[in-house]
Amino acid sequence: MQKQLIQAIKAGPEPLDDELFLAIFEIEDTIEQQKFIEAARAKCREVKRLREFNNLLNVWKEKNAQNKRQQGSNKTKFTDGPLVLNCGDWIANDTGVYKNEINGRGIPYKITACPHPILPVERLVNIEDGIERVRLMFFKDKKWQSITVTNSTISNKQKIIELADRGVMVTSETAKNLVAYLQDVKSLNMADTEEGKAIPLYRSINRLGWVENDFVPYQEDIRYDGDKSYESLYGYVTQVGDREKWFALAKEVRKNLIVRLLLDASFASVLIERVGALPFVFHLWGTTSFGKTVSLMVAMSVWGNPEIGCLTRSMDATIVGLVRSAAFLYNLPYGADEMQQIKNKWMDHDTLIMKITEGQDRTRGTKDGVETLKRWRNCFIFTGEEPITSERSGGGAKNRVIEIEVEEQLYKSGFEVANTVRENYGWAGKEFVDNVREMSNDDLKNRYKVYMDLILNECDTTDKQALSMALILLADELSCKSIFSEEKPLSVDDIKPYLSSARKVDTSERAYSITSGWVTSNQNEFAIEELDGKCIMPNGKVHGKISNNKEFVDILKTDLQNFLQENGFSYDAVIGKWREKGYIDVFKNGKSQKPINTHNVSIGAIKKTSCVRLRLSSESTGKVNDWIEESEQTQLF
Repeated sequence: MQKQLIQAIKAGPEPLDDELFLAIFEIEDTIEQQKFIEAARAKCREVKRLREFNNLLNVWKEKNAQNKRQQGSNKTKFTDGPLVLNCGDWIANDTGVYKNEINGRGIPYKITACPHPILPVERLVNIEDGIERVRLMFFKDKKWQSITVTNSTISNKQKIIELADRGVMVTSETAKNLVAYLQDVKSLNMADTEEGKAIPLYRSINRLGWVENDFVPYQEDIRYDGDKSYESLYGYVTQVGDREKWFALAKEVRKNLIVRLLLDASFASVLIERVGALPFVFHLWGTTSFGKTVSLMVAMSVWGNPEIGCLTRSMDATIVGLVRSAAFLYNLPYGADEMQQIKNKWMDHDTLIMKITEGQDRTRGTKDGVETLKRWRNCFIFTGEEPITSERSGGGAKNRVIEIEVEEQLYKSGFEVANTVRENYGWAGKEFVDNVREMSNDDLKNRYKVYMDLILNECDTTDKQALSMALILLADELSCKSIFSEEKPLSVDDIKPYLSSARKVDTSERAYSITSGWVTSNQNEFAIEELDGKCIMPNGKVHGKISNNKEFVDILKTDLQNFLQENGFSYDAVIGKWREKGYIDVFKNGKSQKPINTHNVSIGAIKKTSCVRLRLSSESTGKVNDWIEESEQTQLF
C-alpha cells in the first residue's frame, strides 16, 4: 500500500492524494512513519514537488492534532492502570507519556512528558475551602503510587517541579510537557462520553469528623485530600476483626464505673460540636500497672486501631504537632498516654490545658501568606501517674478537666483486654454516629441542657465542670440507647464523686487555703502577739505577726506577693476576691478615706511596714462591711 501511494506521486497540476497523508498518520511507530515520509520526500524531489509535500504535511499534522484533541482518539494503555482515559495526541503506555511532533523542516521528533505512567484518577473539591485538587497515580518502582495536589500545582511548570519530591520523574526540561499532558487529559475527561467514563468527581476534606450531617470517614462519597503525613492516621479509623468480640468485652469492662466513664468520654467527643460545647480534658491517673494505658486503648478502640502510635498517641511530640493532630481529628478524641512525658519539656500542664481547650490555634504565617486557622471540637483523653492539675493550677485549667484517680486494678487481665481491642476495633464508633445522625441538633441540645441543669442543681460544682460532665452523661444515655441496650443510663449521683467542687476550682479559695496553711506550718517565722500587746519575735526571718487570739495574721505585703507568685497565683487577682469574701480586713486611707487592702504595722524593729490582715478563723471570714479606721489601728511592738 505504501509503495503504491509513493509510485502514484507524479508531476503535474493535480494535488497530492489525501490517501498519502492519511497513511502517514495511521502509522503509530515513529521509525516506520519517518521511513515512509523520507521515501515520499525522495519521490517528490524527483518530480519537483518537495516544497508542496512539506507544506501539505505540516497542514495535515496540525489537522491530525486537532482531530485527536477533539475526538480523544488516543487512550491511556497502562498495564493494570486504575483508569483508561482519553489522552488526545499523547501516547501513554508502560514506557511513559510522550507524543510525536514534526518540526518546521518536516523532521519528526519526540516530546516527553514523563518517563513512567502517570494520570489523574480523581477530581476533589474541598467542602470547606472550595479548592479543587487532583489525585494523581503513577507507576514507579514496580508499584502504583498516589499523591493529591492542587490544580494550581499541575497547571504551572514552576510548581509541578515539586512533584519530584514525591517521586514523580519531572525535570525543568519536561515540566512544561507534563503540565500540557495532565491538562489535556483533564479537559478530555470532564464528562462521560461514548468512548469512556469521566474522571470521577468527589467532595473532599482534609480532616476527620462532622461535615454537616455526614461524618468522615464513614461517608463513601467524601475523599481525603489533606497532608500525606496524616493519611495513615486517617486509615486507622476503620473497622477490623469481630464486632461481637469487641462488644462482649466492652459490656464486661463497663461494669467498672471508671472504665465506663472513659468510654463515655470517647463517645462524647463527637457530641461537642453538635451541642455547641467546648473541648475538655478527661484525665485518668494513678500508680503504674493499674490498667490506665489499657483503658485508654479500650476508649480509642471505639473508633479504630487503638495501638500505641496509631490512634493512641504519645506525648513525646511538639506542641505544634499536638495541635495539628487535634485539628486533623477534629471531632474524634485525642488519646495520649503518659502525660508525665511533657513535664519540664515544652510547657506546664496548665498552659497545655488552656491551649487545647480553646479549640483553635494561633494564626501562623507561611511563605505563601497566612495559614488557615486550625480548629478542633473534641475531647482529650490523657493518662498519667500524677494529677494533671494541682493546688497551684488556675481556675480556668481546673474547670476544663475531669480528673479521676485509679486506686486499684481495673482488670483481671489487662493483657487479655489489650489483645482483644488490638484485634477487634472500630465498630462502636460508626454505630454511635449513625444513631446521633438520626437526632436533630435541637433534640441533642435539649437533652444536654437537662443533664447540665441536673448537675448544677444537685452538685457543688462550676458551670464548666457541669458542661463537660453533662456531655459524658448524654453520651452514656445515647450509647445505652444504640449500643448497650440492656444497660441503664448513669445518673447524676453516679458521677458526683468525680466533679470538682466550686470551692476547689475557685482560685481565690485555693490561694486562701494554701496561704493559711503556710502561716500555720511556719509560725516560727511570724511574731506572736501577747495579751499585753507585746510580741514574741522569731529568731530568724519575719513574715508578719499573728494575733493573740489566732483569728488573723498581718502578713508583710511584699512577702505575701512573693509567696503567691511562687505558688502560681496573681496577688492582684487574689486580693480582690479575698476582699469580696471578707478574708482580709479593709482599711481607710487616712487622708483620702478611700478603702485600701493594707495597713501599717510595727513588728519589733520593723516600724510601720505595709501589711495585709488575713482572717484565719473560719468564723471570722464573713464579708467585712465595716472598715477599720486607720487612726484606730494599734501599733504593736
